[in-house]
Amino acid sequence: METEEQKLQQALEQRVSDFKHSFESGPGKRVYKYLSEFCFENQSTFDAGSQSTCNFNEGSRYVILEIDKWLNFDLKGKL
Repeated sequence: METEEQKLQQALEQRVSDFKHSFESGPGKRVYKYLSEFCFENQSTFDAGSQSTCNFNEGSRYVILEIDKWLNFDLKGKL
């Protein structure tokens, strides 16, 4: 019988695999490149004229940073 820790580990491994499968294929790389630009990954999110625009931009940036986190997640360090 699986322990709760084993179930969590399997779910973690599946999530990492899903992200890699989604974004490391040819089409996935193209989508990732588009999202990287669209979500301000390497750009400033600051907008001097609007705090709400700045907040929105930061929310967009958080999405690509979350994708990066799972693409670069080190399972070996978590086992």
